[in-house]
Amino acid sequence: MLTSLGGIVGVGAGIGLAAIISRVTSAPVAISVPSIIIAVVFSMVIGIIFGLLPSFKAANLNPIDALRHE
Repeated sequence: MLTSLGGIVGVGAGIGLAAIISRVTSAPVAISVPSIIIAVVFSMVIGIIFGLLPSFKAANLNPIDALRHE
């Protein structure tokens, strides 16, 4: 959920900056819905992968060995 929120905030910031730059430079801006969906899904996948990898590694550790390294 946190990564999807970050993706949505990032897309919103990107759209806002594109609008500001468009007004300053008079360049047209075209933002497609598929690119927004891909950006949010990519953000979610990265968050899931980097959230699950450490948890799988920690689940496979012996608790005594894990505490010994602290």
